Amino acid sequence: MKSRTLVQLLAVGTLALAAAVPAYAQASRCQTVEFSAAVLERFPRIREVCQDVITRGGQEYAVVRADLLRVRGTTARLRPILSDGSRADAMNISFDPARRVMVDGRGVRPSELAVGQTLSFYVKVTEPVAAFEPGDDAPLAPVAMPVEEEPAAEEPAPPMPATASPLPLIGLTGLALLALGGGL
Repeated sequence: MKSRTLVQLLAVGTLALAAAVPAYAQASRCQTVEFSAAVLERFPRIREVCQDVITRGGQEYAVVRADLLRVRGTTARLRPILSDGSRADAMNISFDPARRVMVDGRGVRPSELAVGQTLSFYVKVTEPVAAFEPGDDAPLAPVAMPVEEEPAAEEPAPPMPATASPLPLIGLTGLALLALGGGL
């Protein structure tokens, strides 16, 4: 009985170790790949959000998963998921509206994307371009990552126009004085 339990514990330990090795290999691949200076400038937390590094068409790409915040025109606003499960700052990724995007194992049109969905996109290691995971057998079509605009400092609201006149106040004061004079 004891030897059977020991064998089961060894089997569970071996499976856990086998599962941990690929995860470590992926993380270390993200840490050791040489991102270009342009990629690091445009996407400074790329090593933290990198899930894996793959090769497509002879080029290396970092795989990034992100939550969809909104879609406007041909730009999606995403919040990348860090390796610890927390979220990085939001960023924009452009896309080709004619191409399908992979969501939950099926290809959907960009117009069918919904806020809150988790998407995968690929960032080219050598230049600041990105592409969504294609929803069909099409090759990757990376587009330049848009430059994040600094939020403009909020200007104070303009003053309200002065449209009221003092005439109603003068009229009420006159009525009050007439009432006082009548009372005396």
